[in-house]
Amino acid sequence: MLIHAKSLCLKVTLLNVCNCCCAELRIVDVKLHCDFFKTLVHSTTSYAYEVWADSKKIKVIEVVYRRFLKSLLGVRKITSTSIVLAEFGKLPFEHFAWGQTLLYYNRVNMVTRDNILGKAWEAQLAMLATGKKCLAGSVKKWLFKN
Repeated sequence: MLIHAKSLCLKVTLLNVCNCCCAELRIVDVKLHCDFFKTLVHSTTSYAYEVWADSKKIKVIEVVYRRFLKSLLGVRKITSTSIVLAEFGKLPFEHFAWGQTLLYYNRVNMVTRDNILGKAWEAQLAMLATGKKCLAGSVKKWLFKN
């Protein structure tokens, strides 16, 4: 739980930095504020996501993402997330995250097995066969869940 608390703290700090920078630069345009968020916070939180895919981490990032959008609209925390996302024309972070993971999964699956990436992939598949936690297992679990 400590890891998730630190992770959430870092993301909230990034969100605060984003909001402070926008205030300092007097950015009031919502689209520009969203672009700034995407550049600063979204890029940091989603860096190499396809390698560390994890549903628990998605939920932490999703909280920050929702908090940001709701603060921009000036609505209460209990406002429906679906309405907020529709207002901005955005999808939940989970869609982006798993889309990136699936692209990576397919790309790696097509790699020849004679190079280091191919051998690492074979090791992943062997781990999956023994029931150990790995990227291939996370993706497979998510696919069957959804």
